[in-house]
Amino acid sequence: MNYLDRLNSAQLDAVTTTEGPVRVIAGAGTGKTRALTARFCYLADMLGIAPSAVLCVTFTNKAAAEMKLRIRRMLGDFDLGYICTFHSFCVRLLKEDIHVMNFPANFVILDEDDRDELLLKVYADMQLTLKDMPLRTAAEYIARRKNDVDRYIPYFLEFDNEDMLRRGIRNADRLEEIFMRFIYEQKKNYACDFDDIINFTAYILEKHPAILSKWQTRMQYVMVDEFQDVSPRQYHIARMISGAHGNLFIVGDPDQTIYSWRGADVRLLLDFDSLYPSAQTIVLDENYRSTPQILGIANTLIAHNSCRYPKNLVPVSPDGLRPMMYHARSERDEAAWVVRAIRKLTESGVAPGDIAILYRAHFVSRSLEEELMRKEVPHRIYSGTPFYGRQEIKDVICYLRMLVSADDIAFRRTVNNPTRGIGRKRMAFIADAAAESGCSLYEALCANLDDPLLARTGARAYVEAIETARAMVGTVSLGDLMQKLLDMSGYEESLRTQAQWERLDNLAELKRAIEEAGHDDDETLDRFIARTALVTNSDRDSDEGAAVRLMTVHTAKGMEFPYVFVCGLDEGIFPSRRSASPEAIEEERRLAYVAFTRACKGLFLTDAEGFNHDRSGKTPSRFIYEAGTEAMDFPRPLPPQQPLAPLPADASPRDARFRSGDTVAHPVFGYGLVIEVDEAIGAYVIQFQKLPTARTLRFAAPLTSIDSEKWQD
Repeated sequence: MNYLDRLNSAQLDAVTTTEGPVRVIAGAGTGKTRALTARFCYLADMLGIAPSAVLCVTFTNKAAAEMKLRIRRMLGDFDLGYICTFHSFCVRLLKEDIHVMNFPANFVILDEDDRDELLLKVYADMQLTLKDMPLRTAAEYIARRKNDVDRYIPYFLEFDNEDMLRRGIRNADRLEEIFMRFIYEQKKNYACDFDDIINFTAYILEKHPAILSKWQTRMQYVMVDEFQDVSPRQYHIARMISGAHGNLFIVGDPDQTIYSWRGADVRLLLDFDSLYPSAQTIVLDENYRSTPQILGIANTLIAHNSCRYPKNLVPVSPDGLRPMMYHARSERDEAAWVVRAIRKLTESGVAPGDIAILYRAHFVSRSLEEELMRKEVPHRIYSGTPFYGRQEIKDVICYLRMLVSADDIAFRRTVNNPTRGIGRKRMAFIADAAAESGCSLYEALCANLDDPLLARTGARAYVEAIETARAMVGTVSLGDLMQKLLDMSGYEESLRTQAQWERLDNLAELKRAIEEAGHDDDETLDRFIARTALVTNSDRDSDEGAAVRLMTVHTAKGMEFPYVFVCGLDEGIFPSRRSASPEAIEEERRLAYVAFTRACKGLFLTDAEGFNHDRSGKTPSRFIYEAGTEAMDFPRPLPPQQPLAPLPADASPRDARFRSGDTVAHPVFGYGLVIEVDEAIGAYVIQFQKLPTARTLRFAAPLTSIDSEKWQD
């Protein structure tokens, strides 16, 4: 009974209200995990319910493992039944019942790398290159085709492998042929990707009443943690499983819904009582994590959202420090101030591991990492690669190395990136020529440009890009040199055609870094390259407790730290410049709320003057003003809030005329297939028949609807 004694009244209500539909609105730091584990113990210990009759799903394996550990501490070591993630539960169900889809119980589960390998096999069979069709475009199309479960799964079941292959080969549409060949390979290998695991489970439960009845009988209590993150189909599975006994218990916080791009919908939690009119709603609002000063600005900020369940977090902790907001003169000044503040904390006895630096996007970390390195402050990047270790940054650094050293490592990384038709056979030819002549790979390529094997490749254009840029070294600024190389190599354009927006942001940040370095008269290209190599290879302390932690806000969700720095609070960064609708701004505000509520004792906010990547002037984030500047301290005065530009009407998701899967016509691009509706930026992603890669078009673009037959023709 001691686990019940530690609960407050609202938590106790959540634990002991066991019958019927129950919705728990659990704010940040209000002890929802404690309530959830106590509820499982109460069902098993006090009421005598068999643990195997309780399904408790959460969203990460780590959270499930933590819950099991807590329960075993309370009740001892015994079978805990079904405490797992949604995907883990669905795999267990499929192991029993996927035979109705003519799959064996030992079916293969494809992770993202496996999926990409399978796609590359399809590309090879179709004689496609990544230039013809980026993997991301194909993967997104496959995911969207699979999302239409009522069409996809019957199709998957009705045709045997050879039928699928024949239909794919006959199909005039390249994306559809990729899809057909992919599911041919998938079915041939009895393989399921992550989407299939959820989709197949929902389909089996819908179409096979006996199987549904079996699982409904078995699962007498269904509990869903982090409900604000569930997708509609996961919710559908939970509703079906709990249908017989009616005991569906959900716990979540609509103010922390930050994964709409993964299918989460804040309305699922808000509208729960519409589907279940008899549902009881319990609000957990006593916050055990943060000081009243931190909660004050968090509550004030989130109150600006209209799509939410009204609540205020009530602090239990005593008074603490007022949040501090530093308006920096530049990004370098911002980073320097953050590091000085961190050193002041550590000198006062705070462990570095008790300090976290959070940011909206990875590129914000660049100046922070450099300053932490300079001041020898131990730090770690979590759930992300250090700035100078990211793929696109290393690619461009290798391009720059081609101007200085043209070493073989840099050559191998750049010569076919983007794709220039220089595959294994041609690389072997270049390597043999280099070995025979005793020269570098680049020199061998230059000497053999007229060889028939290289004639129909992009080798000559690659050499022209390197030589043209090399001739400019010392005559133009480092920033202009890098831009010329990006333009002539086609590297930046290749990322743009693949809609790799985060990587493009990182490239823009690298441009800023090299431009800043160019302001130093002693800085040269080779010195810049050497400095980035030292940053990349810098040793990091393996002791987590001895290192400041850097991560995105998305990564930090579910975590807490005594002291938190939220950096890059600039318009266009946080909120993101791609948040072009009221709904998207509300999600950005929820993300800021999550960032603020990670802090226990001290919260530090920063922005910086200067220019954005698009050369527009930087201004402090609206979220700073919305949180209540009167409740913060300012080492440097904050300027008055600038008027915000109104959201463009044509960017609102309400103006979207087409859905994913619709066929359209464009006056220049011709016939196309809508493969994504991106509400965050108010745009469609469309694959046109005449174009090798997809294009992103605004909702207001000149598009007209056409019959699907025209697309097929």
